[in-house]
Amino acid sequence: MYADTLICSHPRSGGRWLRYLIAHYLAARHRLDIALTPQTVFAVLPDHHNVGPRGYPAFQFRNRHALPLLAVCHQPYSWELHRGYPIFFLARNPYDVVVSAYYHLTQAKVEYTGSRRDFTRHARLGLPAWIEYMNVWAPQLLLHRDSVLLSYRELDADPALALTRALTFLHEDPDPALVKAAVESGNALRSARDIRTGQEGTFWDRLEPDEIFDTQETLHRDLSVFAVHLLESIGVEVDPSPATLRKRFCARARLHRGRHPVATSRASAATSMACGCAC
Repeated sequence: MYADTLICSHPRSGGRWLRYLIAHYLAARHRLDIALTPQTVFAVLPDHHNVGPRGYPAFQFRNRHALPLLAVCHQPYSWELHRGYPIFFLARNPYDVVVSAYYHLTQAKVEYTGSRRDFTRHARLGLPAWIEYMNVWAPQLLLHRDSVLLSYRELDADPALALTRALTFLHEDPDPALVKAAVESGNALRSARDIRTGQEGTFWDRLEPDEIFDTQETLHRDLSVFAVHLLESIGVEVDPSPATLRKRFCARARLHRGRHPVATSRASAATSMACGCAC
């Protein structure tokens, strides 16, 4: 079975949220007989493989010829998997991706028990995996004639507009009422934590200054110029500006002193060193 279009993203980049929004819209637009939930969504929008309960065997509407067959893929680009497909590509900043992945695998699934710093350096789960993913995809997307790029920042800021962009690329004629209903349903699931997606920039409140700088250094060293160009072209934050870093770190230092006027910690010392002022 072959999809009409692939929706591609690295894990923890908002793909589950986007999948639900698109599936909700399609189910309403095409009057599919299904109670759509995060568990049944694969019946409308499966994964891009032929095995398992989430792959193409889960797709339940083969006889609905007007319904586009879309599939989600989190794999790095390969000729065998992706050649010839229209691609809708979703990207999120690496800081938030790593933070989201760490808490997902230590709290939701409990599959990792190490420290957050060690997780960030983990070749298969952490930042190196994201870098490899983007380095492989970027040259293909820059030359792809039938692709659309969307940032998580755009999805988070205006999910209705993001969904409309996706539907237009999929050759659907977006119905504003159905788009609104899909977004409202998605927001309700996010509020109930049935779909776990954080706000853009959550990493500022999670990572210590030295963790952010370590991530920056790794990105500067290992992320290709093609990937940097691609990500910056859609507003994905790869290298927070020094002014932004200073403003954030000073604010955190003042907040820490307000809550703990006597205690001092390694984190607050690192913050003062990072921003270069007395905070």
